[in-house]
Amino acid sequence: MAGKSPGPFPNCDWRFNEFPNPAAHALHVTCVELMALAVPGKDVGNALLNVVLKSQPLVPRENVTAWMNAIGLIITALPEPYWIVLHDRIVSVISSPALTSETAWVGYPFQLLDFTACHQSYSEMYCSYVLALAHAVWHHSSIGQLSLIPKFLSEVMKPLVKTEFQLLYIYHLVGPFLQRFQQERTRCMLEIGVAFYEMLQAVDYHNKHLAYMDPICDFLYHIKYMFTGDSVKDQVEKIICALRPAMKLRLRFITHISKMEPAVAVATATSVSQPTTVSSPAPQTATGPSSIPLSVPQ
Repeated sequence: MAGKSPGPFPNCDWRFNEFPNPAAHALHVTCVELMALAVPGKDVGNALLNVVLKSQPLVPRENVTAWMNAIGLIITALPEPYWIVLHDRIVSVISSPALTSETAWVGYPFQLLDFTACHQSYSEMYCSYVLALAHAVWHHSSIGQLSLIPKFLSEVMKPLVKTEFQLLYIYHLVGPFLQRFQQERTRCMLEIGVAFYEMLQAVDYHNKHLAYMDPICDFLYHIKYMFTGDSVKDQVEKIICALRPAMKLRLRFITHISKMEPAVAVATATSVSQPTTVSSPAPQTATGPSSIPLSVPQ
């Protein structure tokens, strides 16, 4: 299969075969063998992920991306109990000290999230391995499998995100798939956009200082002008008005908040939900001379 000769499958006319090519045949028989194992699907899925996450000495470093790609192909072809364990790995990474502690990160965090550069310099971390493996799995997932991501973000990840590094990790995790959501499931794209702002609000509340406000705002502006537009304006306007002034100033063009009148913008956002009462107009008093003729006694 990987250029070996002779190949593991006999030469035949694949046009009249049940499978279109040897790769599809190999994927099918691999999935059948895995499903025939007398162990729960969760254990099989974790074992597949551990091939890359815990067996790095047995995997050639120059072919690690090919191994991740193979795991993504196999695990997405299996039923949900096999590939849903990836969500548990992501939760464990988000809750790890590497993302919850500010002192655990040395230098620029975006360099640590670049798996290719870190792998070439032998400085990769467990969180970068999970990030690259999640991208490989979700790249081969169907849109039905990806449709679970908005619910996963809003119900599982949002209560856990409290630090700036966790927020950046979530943006790196889901960002590459926004184009596919926008083309195939617009509703999911809008839900993810709102979840991003809700996570930002939680991070803004739990931290006194944010060091990467500009990259975060650039990413949110990219989502607005490339994917969501004004579709989520009503939901995110209240969130932006509740942020700290520095963040609100940077995001003012998303909701058209005035730079000089932040108090007016906040009052406008809070008064949207208040009902208004229509009162009858006050009676007008005539100030000019009356045109009604008066009777004069004779």
